Amino acid sequence: LSFAVEEATHKGEPALIFPQAAVEALASPYCFALVGKFSRGRLKLEEVRKFFASLDLRENPSVGLLDARHVLIQLHNEADFHCVWFRRTWYVYSFPIRVFKWTMDFHVDREFSVVPLWLQLPKLPLHFFNKEVLFQIAAMVGNPLLVDAATLAISRPSVARVCVEVDLLRPT
Repeated sequence: LSFAVEEATHKGEPALIFPQAAVEALASPYCFALVGKFSRGRLKLEEVRKFFASLDLRENPSVGLLDARHVLIQLHNEADFHCVWFRRTWYVYSFPIRVFKWTMDFHVDREFSVVPLWLQLPKLPLHFFNKEVLFQIAAMVGNPLLVDAATLAISRPSVARVCVEVDLLRPT
């Protein structure tokens, strides 16, 4: 049985077709979900849960096992999501774990390609230090996520910084 989104397969096998809007609605509860990938070994799931619960987050995340090397980290708000995702690599009791944004096409057998990157805009005219303007500029590179505090406060007018979500497999 194969699953398709608004397109039937032509391989002669039965297909279950989901409309794109239905797939997006099913995925919406995971908008703040991350996938953690352990490179060498993994602790017991309870220890991983304790580690993420010990972080200074607004709400404790839910952590579940995807396979022997991957865990799903379900955060409950955007601030916690950015805090965990932007760091990208954590050490859970000396075990390195890389953190990636969950997407609808995620699969444990494929490498991740969506990453947050800090875009720096040196010598930007001062009157462009506006969130909406910065997001318009950053949208040329990827999906703008946030502007850093120093940029918003104009406490470092030599450079503006915007975090953007970039798919490394797509041409910029």
